[in-house]
Amino acid sequence: MFDSRKISFYIISLGCSKNLVDSERINGAMISAGFKPADNSEEADIVIINTCGFIEPAKEESIEVIFDAISLKSEEGFIPLREEDEFSRKVVVLGCLSSRYSKEIENDIPEIDFLYGLPDENFVPSMAKRFNIHISQPKNSRVRLYTPTAYSYLKISEGCSNDCSYCAIPLIRGAHRSFDPEILLKEAADAVASGALELNVIAQDIAVYRWGNTKLPELVNRISEISDLMWIRLLYCHPDHITDDIIDLIASNSKVVPYIDIPFQHVSEEILHAMGREGDSTKYLDLISRLRDRIPGISIRSTFMVGFPGEKDKHFHELLAFLQKARLDKVGCFTYSHEEGTRAFFLKDNVSEREKERRMNELMALQVEISEEKMSSYVGTELDVLIEEKLDDNTYIGRTKYDAPEVDGVFYLTSRENVINKIVKSRVTDSIEYDLFGEII
Repeated sequence: MFDSRKISFYIISLGCSKNLVDSERINGAMISAGFKPADNSEEADIVIINTCGFIEPAKEESIEVIFDAISLKSEEGFIPLREEDEFSRKVVVLGCLSSRYSKEIENDIPEIDFLYGLPDENFVPSMAKRFNIHISQPKNSRVRLYTPTAYSYLKISEGCSNDCSYCAIPLIRGAHRSFDPEILLKEAADAVASGALELNVIAQDIAVYRWGNTKLPELVNRISEISDLMWIRLLYCHPDHITDDIIDLIASNSKVVPYIDIPFQHVSEEILHAMGREGDSTKYLDLISRLRDRIPGISIRSTFMVGFPGEKDKHFHELLAFLQKARLDKVGCFTYSHEEGTRAFFLKDNVSEREKERRMNELMALQVEISEEKMSSYVGTELDVLIEEKLDDNTYIGRTKYDAPEVDGVFYLTSRENVINKIVKSRVTDSIEYDLFGEII
């Protein structure tokens, strides 16, 4: 039997920030079980790939990464990483893709040494048993995958019950399940104790969080009492579930930043109905108006899908007109792809891939114009900036309250002081389409 203390591992986390939280839990369980983290996949005895299977490009990326990891092994089979060690390099695959296509992957990629579904508390013991490794009892903890930063994600629920016709998440992750607030409070406190100044609250739809009598506002208000926590950001609120209580939370709690991510997906009532969603352009404009009236200066991010079956030119132009009126601060866009098992899979795809790409590019070109206008309005103002990276002796990269990590723009800051992992007051001196430039005050 092998000793986990002599075996190294490396985790490759693919997909969204929710997957990253799962990967960090795997990381914590592996370390507590005695395994040693490796600096990269080439040096690891075990390469663990947490896959994404949401849409076709994500699947393709996951498959490509799996084959890259397999290529680390010799064509003739497994090779020891060290001559004196009989343990040979292993490739482990789990996550959304493996949960959804386990039989297909098992048949098509037999080189995978251990295939698992969604990560849970049984993953590490099951993997160790397969590889004949003696381990310590793994603990349910999170350890960051990357260099500690001044922000962290707090995943408050799993699964989704919205049943959008195009989405495979309920098929993969199951129905919505909220997490115990006491566990979440401890996890939040641990993140802050590790240096996080900002917590990003995430789930498939945080707006429907509920544990007993505790809803999202009550949970966030309790989290905000943690000392040294500066910012709380709300990500992924389904537009149909945003209540006045959630709007009041952002408006009244000084630690909750004036930012919200609302994935509208579309604005045509006809297309939204086919997507299994309620709403229309008028309702969404009203929601945006209520948010801006109650929370002056709020930054609103959204995501849209183009090329959904049945989308005609008139529907797309309705979407463009909405963007012109709404003047959203941040926008992402992706093209529709058929996903097996979803209700939309059986709809006739009347929009060519070329036309989908054209519509996406046109939509984003419009948003660039809007974003440039929004960014330029900050020039000459003073903003708090959370500094995350040092580029050179005098240049740092950070974010304002109005930008979420990984998906939004950044702030390039000039300072002669060491301001890493600090929130500093800065003056905006210039802007481009998504980013700001400035200097510390």
